[in-house]
Amino acid sequence: SQLVAFSQARALLEWHNTAKFCGACGAKAVPTEAGTRKQCSNESCKKRIYPRVDPVVIMLVIDKENDRALLSRQSRFVPRMWSCLAGFIEPGESLEEAVRRETWEETGIEVGQVIYHSSQPWPVGPNTMPCQLMVGFFAYAKSLDIHVDKKELEDAQWHSREDVKKALTFAEYEKAQRSSALKVNQICKGAERGQSTSSDLSVESEEPAPMFVPGPYAIAHHLISSWAFEGAPKVPSSFSNL
Repeated sequence: SQLVAFSQARALLEWHNTAKFCGACGAKAVPTEAGTRKQCSNESCKKRIYPRVDPVVIMLVIDKENDRALLSRQSRFVPRMWSCLAGFIEPGESLEEAVRRETWEETGIEVGQVIYHSSQPWPVGPNTMPCQLMVGFFAYAKSLDIHVDKKELEDAQWHSREDVKKALTFAEYEKAQRSSALKVNQICKGAERGQSTSSDLSVESEEPAPMFVPGPYAIAHHLISSWAFEGAPKVPSSFSNL
């Protein structure tokens, strides 16, 4: 798919731009194996250097007893956009531990059971984080009181299953998500990032959509929709073929 191919290409290009020297001896690193690896040019070292992948956990936190899901907003989101929590994995940490830690740090919610859902390369982040591997989970809450870390999030709220279903089936939703998918395609083709997509998510009807969630190009959409419609925790065919 275009997104996967772009992920691979961008990750390699960014890696070549930053991994210019050997981390062991400081000598120049030269490309090898058609640019998929590098090797130290120092004959006494010859350390092989491999591309780095930055894994990110992304999780839909669920209040099973009250049939709700925890969604959050960041200040960079377009108006009325809500999505899943996410965060980087720390050294020596398991995926499940990262889900629990990030949820606690960002929202004060304690998580118990963590269930894997799917994964996705994500190449459209900022230049400081050019390409990540998003690893998606369902996470079941053990506490319910939200305490938002304002340094990380603008807001976080529990949303009922019915409200989430409405966000996924709102009359203008399909049009809005086509616009968002077009924006991702533009990024993949080299368009400038950072352009506002607020106009893309505006609606033509008198009543604006009360909330949006990311479209089918994003793993967050599939975590949210799988829960909302009680789907099996697997990757939909439309997602795997992106």
